[in-house]
Amino acid sequence: MKKNIYFILFLLIAFLMLYISRIEYGSHSLDKSMKACIIAQKKLDKNKNIQDIKSFCEKEINKKLNK
Repeated sequence: MKKNIYFILFLLIAFLMLYISRIEYGSHSLDKSMKACIIAQKKLDKNKNIQDIKSFCEKEINKKLNK
């Protein structure tokens, strides 16, 4: 019985840590995607304004996330 309690306690702590890490680092990949998109768009069209590129990337990434 005592062995089961340790196992259940371990699982609860593991789930809690995974949940916290998801909250903490969830936006990391979104930021990384935004930066990559901005760099790629700037290389493709050097004459475009950076604000236009940011708005374009936000629209495209949000469109793909809401699929």
